[in-house]
Amino acid sequence: MAVINRKVSFYRLSLEKENKICGHEKSQTYALSNAEMEEQFAYICREKMYSISNGRKAMEVDTYHSKYVIEVISFSAHRTFLKIGQQNSANTVALRDRNTLETENVPMRESQMLELYTFCWIDFETGIVSYIGINGAPRITAIQNMFNNSLYKERKIHAEFAAILTDDIVDRIRKKGIISGLSVTIAVPSDDILSNRMGVNATTFDALRNVKARVATFKISGKRNKNIFDASNKLAELVADLKSAYGDSIMALNARAKDPGEKSQNYDLLQYNFTKTVSLGDSDSTLLDETDFKEALTKVYETYKDELLRYSKI
Repeated sequence: MAVINRKVSFYRLSLEKENKICGHEKSQTYALSNAEMEEQFAYICREKMYSISNGRKAMEVDTYHSKYVIEVISFSAHRTFLKIGQQNSANTVALRDRNTLETENVPMRESQMLELYTFCWIDFETGIVSYIGINGAPRITAIQNMFNNSLYKERKIHAEFAAILTDDIVDRIRKKGIISGLSVTIAVPSDDILSNRMGVNATTFDALRNVKARVATFKISGKRNKNIFDASNKLAELVADLKSAYGDSIMALNARAKDPGEKSQNYDLLQYNFTKTVSLGDSDSTLLDETDFKEALTKVYETYKDELLRYSKI
């Protein structure tokens, strides 16, 4: 019997509020406390979500590329368990009998669409998000978009997710005097991430679109013997952005660092993201339900909670 394993990734949620400075065009930004983040989530549940027939709350989250539905399965004791779904066309899926190998159409009403979904667990006391990866299901950016779509226009609050990196790579790079470069090789370039974070201009994007590039490598390089980041957490934030945007489509992600007087070395950042694998039974067992996923996420989070707290700024 084949065991069903899934990867759980861990992120640090941050909500930041912009305040206008009197007499200035610029604004100040400050991070909300964990208690304030929970208050904002409660506001979203109360004011932005719809009550559905099973007694839960849910809302649609529209982005430029996709439409998601986020359903609150539970929210109590400073923790919430969420289902994140993405609608898909029914004409690309079917039911196949594993014994006869025959297929049949998925029975659906006119108003229904097939949904692929995954789950995440947020502990508002720590700000740590546990997300279970399932092929074809939405990425963690769906939760980020939920906060941004609900809060930014009215309250000037935006969300950031930072992937939690293990001490090995954070300490190793932090101790280096110079982080001189970063490169990412991806299958599909993202205008938002690459232009805002990496400074790739519109001309480059147009060229890539015209040639229908499938793989591209982008680099940030600092001046000779100069840091490209003003603090090591900026590196973590950029890694989180790239991983959230691309997930498994990132083919390579490397930082170049050195101490003064030594030769630069490359560090593979994909090797050091804090992830754990959970078992969800075997392929011959009964179909998995929400309880199975909740138990798996809460168990792995509680098991590694102390370690996660050491690896993230709370």
